[in-house]
Parts: sequence; C-alpha cells; structure tokens
Amino acid sequence: MTKRKILYGYQIRGGALEIVPEEQRVVQMLFALYSAGASYQDISDALNRQGVPYSSEIPLWNKHKIKRMLENARYTGKDGYPVMIAETDFQAVQDKISEKNDRRQVSEEVTVVDRLKPYFRCTCGGKMVRLGGRWQDRSKVYLKCEHCGISVSLDTDETFQEVAHQMQTYECQEADAYVPSAEVIRLNNAINRGLEQPDSPEAVMALILQGAAARYDCCPQPISECEPSDRPVDVDWHRFRRVVSYITVASDATVSLTFTDDNFTGKDK
Repeated sequence: MTKRKILYGYQIRGGALEIVPEEQRVVQMLFALYSAGASYQDISDALNRQGVPYSSEIPLWNKHKIKRMLENARYTGKDGYPVMIAETDFQAVQDKISEKNDRRQVSEEVTVVDRLKPYFRCTCGGKMVRLGGRWQDRSKVYLKCEHCGISVSLDTDETFQEVAHQMQTYECQEADAYVPSAEVIRLNNAINRGLEQPDSPEAVMALILQGAAARYDCCPQPISECEPSDRPVDVDWHRFRRVVSYITVASDATVSLTFTDDNFTGKDK
C-alpha cells in the first residue's frame, strides 16, 4: 500500500468502520490547533517533530494532508463514519478557513502600485524599477532608473490622484469635438426618408425627437464636468491601459502621462 485507503483516524474491523483512539486524539488536536490560530504548515511541522506518523508507509505529514483532513465532513459522521468531531467544532473550523481565504484574496488584490509600475519611465528614457525592502514606508513607492541610476520616492496616494487628474484632463480634451454616432446617422437617414414621403407625420416627428436626443448624447461634456478640481477622482483602468504609453517620473517626484495618440502630455504636478 502506497497511501492510506481509509480516512485517518479510522480502521475497518469485522467489516465495519471504527475509530482508532490514538489517531482520534491527533485529529482532535488538529482541529483544536487550527481553531487556536495555527496554520496548516505549523500543524504538520509539529506532528513531524513529535514523530507522529501519518501512516506506516508514508509517515511524514504536510500542509496538504492537514487541509484535507480539516475540510473532511466525514469526521462529523457523514457517509457512515463514526462521529469524531462535533458538528459545531467542524463548522467553526470551516468558518475560520473561509475567513483566512477571504483575507488572502484581499491581500492578493491588484494594488494601485501594481497597475502603475509597468508604465514608470525616467526622464532619461530608462525604465524605472521598483525597489523592495522592509525599511520602506508603506505609503510610498521607491523607484530606480535602470539606465542612469537615479532614485525617486513617490507618495502612492498623491501619485494616483495626479494620474487620475491627468486622465480626466485627457478625457475632457478628447470630448471637445462633436462626433455623431452611428445611431445619429441612422436616425438622420430615417428622418430624411420620412420627410420625402410624409405619410405619417406623427412617425416623422417621433424620429426627429429621437434624433435630437441621440445628437445630445454625442455632445461634448459640459465645461464644469471637465474643470480640474481637488476632489478625489477614480481611474478607468481598462481605458488607462488603452490610452497611456508611459508615465515619466522626474527627479523631484513629479509625474506626467504620455498618451498613445501623442495629443496630450500631462503637466507636471
């Protein structure tokens, strides 16, 4: 046998499943340790140090075995297994596993720095790479140019807001000109056909009203919506990836965006 055929903690005797007392104590210890805050790896290391075998053929424990056991509902009496762990204790461990998974997912979410760092360029044209280390202030991002060697530290929140404002300015400039949509063109054609043969004045009037609404939707944003302000703004990251070529970082920590169509370069802050 190369691996356990029966769930740890049980054996078959006389054709029936029964609890192995010494293994039951180990299982109950796993649940207690995890509930107390120990990790899968902490528990497996402790068992290996104590010389507690997983099986005679494969004695060593690992975090994956611990995880599978802690998530196995058969310890509560499912599928004909004798009860080894109370349902309430089992559920408490499942809740703790879910809580840890949620925290891990949050910590692994893409940060603002993760989104911006591929775009950082030095004024000399060299790529700016992020420096790491425990000495860092978490509110800042530390960069160094691969070409000239200059080092710069940026305040993360201020840099994000400057990028957001420059994006906002770019979007407003893009919206300056009126560009009719496909819907406007379609309605104009329908209106012209209706005016040539006005069999139904009411239908033509409805088309005219629809056309006016469609043209209004294509109008540039009001100036007030495009005026720069000090209030926080957000970034459409999908749009950002499509229109931004790179972010130039100067030695005084000012940043400016260069856009793919070269129509606008953000002013230094």
